[in-house]
Amino acid sequence: MKLQHLTAPATLVLSAFLASNAFAQQAVSDPSVVQTDDVLVRDESRAQADDELFYASKRKTWLEVWGFHNGQGHDSATNTIQPRLYHSFPIGRSGAQGITRLDTSFNSNSGPKYNGGGGGEFNPGNTRWTLAAFSPEVAQDFTFGGGFRMVLPTGYNNPAYSSAQWAMGPQLGMTYAPKNAGAFSFFSPTVRYMMGMTQVSPSATLMRTLELYPATGFQITPKLKLAMWDETGIALSARTGKWFVPADAMLTYSFDKSWGASIGASAPLINDNFSYFWNAYGRVMYTF
Repeated sequence: MKLQHLTAPATLVLSAFLASNAFAQQAVSDPSVVQTDDVLVRDESRAQADDELFYASKRKTWLEVWGFHNGQGHDSATNTIQPRLYHSFPIGRSGAQGITRLDTSFNSNSGPKYNGGGGGEFNPGNTRWTLAAFSPEVAQDFTFGGGFRMVLPTGYNNPAYSSAQWAMGPQLGMTYAPKNAGAFSFFSPTVRYMMGMTQVSPSATLMRTLELYPATGFQITPKLKLAMWDETGIALSARTGKWFVPADAMLTYSFDKSWGASIGASAPLINDNFSYFWNAYGRVMYTF
């Protein structure tokens, strides 16, 4: 049968078949061309898929909800509920990693120390946004990082429940995480200097605070971790020169790849820059 005797639709179908057959024979004759069943995978599409898989493997989003109870003495206490949203992401393909954290708080005061008894009602506190970046491994088991934190006075002009000021501060840190060190998991100190910028209440004093977190971690079992000075750190008031130095420890248990929970406590060793007499806290984590 000659092509000129075919109808127009039949001609199109036959032409497409012959073209695809010739393309398939050419691909099979070239062993360097990778095939999967009837789909030809080109280098460009493989590279695009690799990029998508790489970035997806480095991205992670998780939500934490914290609760804090601080003993203030005189049968008084402060309580905080603090949700936090984290997102980590790769920076290029070198191994550098970024992480952002957004948290807000709801605070209550109770007991005779607060307004003759305090109502114990929760009120809006500060909202904080933190952005940090971490280098790829620069020496064996060592990485370095830096970033900043911003404080937004969403409690507005109520110093009893918030800082009542806009503030921000730079931070620097490093992580030492050896791969074969038994129970020892990491040493990750962070230093941050917070500076108040603008007051929203005339009774608020602009903060000048140096924060130190000598975070140290241990892997007790495959699902149980111990961290010290990870949540509650050391603080120095640059205005008064007074220190707050706590003992702090937290246990974290991972139920599965998505859910985890922590309990922790701290008590001051040096309390010249008074914060509390004792503190108990916990969190629930969900990884998306």
